[in-house]
Amino acid sequence: MFKIYVTSGLLALSLFSYAQYHGWSVWSVSESKPQPGAARSAYHK
Repeated sequence: MFKIYVTSGLLALSLFSYAQYHGWSVWSVSESKPQPGAARSAYHK
């Protein structure tokens, strides 16, 4: 029984890690994306 719990936990952890790696967000649906020129304009003189 213990092996089933460990296996299912590792499987769930690996699926969540795979989803986060590919950009799928499980916890927050609406994230604010930075604008494309926002980071470059701070260093432009």
